[in-house]
Amino acid sequence: MAFKELRSNFQAPLCHNSGRDDFHEDQFDFHMSCCRLLDFEDKLWGLPHYGRAAEEVVRIYLRLLDNPAITKADEEPDYSKMTPAERKKARNIARKKKKAAAASGGENKGGGGGDKDGANGNKKKQGRPHALDEDPEGKELLAKDHLDEARKYAAILARHAPGRVSSWALQYDVSVRRGKMLLALQALYKMRKANPSAHQLFSCIVDFSRKLSSRPADDRGHASSEAVISGEFPPLMSGKSLEDFVKSTANDVRGDPLSSLPMRVAVAKALISTEVEPDVGKALSLILDSKLNVRCVTVETCREALQFVESLGAAGKGDGERLKALIAEKFPFAKDI
Repeated sequence: MAFKELRSNFQAPLCHNSGRDDFHEDQFDFHMSCCRLLDFEDKLWGLPHYGRAAEEVVRIYLRLLDNPAITKADEEPDYSKMTPAERKKARNIARKKKKAAAASGGENKGGGGGDKDGANGNKKKQGRPHALDEDPEGKELLAKDHLDEARKYAAILARHAPGRVSSWALQYDVSVRRGKMLLALQALYKMRKANPSAHQLFSCIVDFSRKLSSRPADDRGHASSEAVISGEFPPLMSGKSLEDFVKSTANDVRGDPLSSLPMRVAVAKALISTEVEPDVGKALSLILDSKLNVRCVTVETCREALQFVESLGAAGKGDGERLKALIAEKFPFAKDI
């Protein structure tokens, strides 16, 4: 309009066209930014760091489900079975815990409440209020249904991270505890599709076979479901019995000097749990004979292997010491081994 009043007829359209082009470019950038944001939100659930966190959440809920005594650790102990000295000590400990919990609760509720300067009495500048954590100790989370929460996170992993074997392994664990054997069978096939040689697949196949053979008749599902299971599960074991399947896999692991440490641990567990190998030392030789010069040897996998060997008690005591020495040689700066 200003150029029009100045009778500059050629500058007025030029200004209009320039503003229009800038507006269109800004709109294009805005829409591209929105598309990138939507794409990020679609892929957020499947990002590796989210997957690892969600997997740990599922494992925690399953551990709480399998060990309900964990959630009762903070409850009032039974003083009737204690001696007077033990009773006095337990009450003092409980009193200190309550006092500490009350103090932390007061800090959370009253934290940041001082709005005056102690010296001058001037009001401090109030920033944006921080959201208070109403459940800092996670007691409300513990009150939820552990199996249902595990099912929810396992379903998210299966939907958004279907290429991860661990997603389907957790889906299997949740489905078995829910008594959904068809869903568990589906998880086995999804694991095989993701990685046919995964140690989680082998462990779950062994577990599924043992559960099918040991479940009572009352726990069996509809006839059509049982027909699907009886027809689709044997191919996962190549038509072999459980004992032959475990023996065959153990022979394959012994014949492959580079088979991963988690696979060796899984096969050793299966040999002992199914009693295919009555000699515990021979079963553990799958782990020890490798000298940890195999694939997937990390501090975490070594720690899991050591926990398994130590769980055998006196039968694996000597082997546990040998494994500790191998781990110390492999990871001299590792802690908590």
